[in-house]
Amino acid sequence: MDWLQAVILGIIQGLTEFLPISSTGHLFLGRKLFGLEEAGLFLDTMLHIGTFIALIVFYKDILLKLIKKPFSRLTLLL
Repeated sequence: MDWLQAVILGIIQGLTEFLPISSTGHLFLGRKLFGLEEAGLFLDTMLHIGTFIALIVFYKDILLKLIKKPFSRLTLLL
């Protein structure tokens, strides 16, 4: 797999993760577009882990508030 293909699949993952449709389906279509059969599960897992890390970084302030005050109003609302 070329690095450019991996970047494009990462962009597909990032753009479609929060849509109410399957980002995994879009990754499957992206792999078919590039003719990548060997990437499969490992690539999908790494892309999802990347999305998870990005969410943790983005919401770190809120997550820290929840950890510091587990019985706050914010926790109740969640």
